[in-house]
Amino acid sequence: MSYLVQLRSFLDVYRAGSISKAANRLGISQPAVSSHVHSLEALTGCVLFTRRSHGVTPTAEADELARQIGHNLDAIENKLTLIRDRRKRIAGVVTIIGPAELLWAKSAKLFSPAIHNELRFKLLTGDREKIYASLKDGTSQIALTTSQPDVQKFGFQIIGSEKLIIVASATMAADFKGKLITAELLESLPLIAYDEQLPLIRDVFKKIFGVVTNMQASITVPDLRIVERMIRQHSGWTVMPEYLCQEEINAGRIIQIDLTEKMPENDIYLVWNESALRQPSVMFVKEHILRIAETGIFKPK
Repeated sequence: MSYLVQLRSFLDVYRAGSISKAANRLGISQPAVSSHVHSLEALTGCVLFTRRSHGVTPTAEADELARQIGHNLDAIENKLTLIRDRRKRIAGVVTIIGPAELLWAKSAKLFSPAIHNELRFKLLTGDREKIYASLKDGTSQIALTTSQPDVQKFGFQIIGSEKLIIVASATMAADFKGKLITAELLESLPLIAYDEQLPLIRDVFKKIFGVVTNMQASITVPDLRIVERMIRQHSGWTVMPEYLCQEEINAGRIIQIDLTEKMPENDIYLVWNESALRQPSVMFVKEHILRIAETGIFKPK
């Protein structure tokens, strides 16, 4: 007996954390989804989910089952979707979420070639928590992010990387000229950062200098485009992706602080809600982004 339908329902419940959300994604009733899960529990002799007031929590047995079947089941469904979509027109709205700075820098080249009257894009911005919450609840179907996805809950592929660099206002050139760049030197100068947790700065201090910094930023602002503008127009230094400030470096308005050690790079991930790939438009956009990524737009220069 084939249990493909039951396994599909199980996987959607596992990823959504909710029977009602899984039913909505699958386009079937909640009792049908519950019946599919119960059938698998009877077959395996294992409880797969603990029922809660607001959804379900997977058991260890569910984690193991999802790990074993998820990739193969997704691959089968994706192949069938691609075959089916050859006969369907691509239309509708695809919602894509990502960091504001990444979308600001890449979205024109990424989406302009795919725009036509029947296919439309809605772009949302957010941090890591908002990105994955949006994918999980189905608000967004596709995401661009530099944070590693959960392999059991989302489909994803690495499509490039961003090179991190230390930059400073051109007015601070004298503070660095002829000096060895150390953690102590940087800590003595005004820092402009994305947030108080200093995620990029702490990564650099740990990898390059082998220390954990306790410094505090002089200014924090949750948008690296604003950080770049403040560095350009005022005194201060920061760590940011090279693509956000390369033009200003070339123009001499920002200086790059060179180190002998190689600076860290962040992988850039294309992430998708597996259930959403059943929509021809979402599958089309996912494949379109992967093709564009092959041209190198997400690779450091």
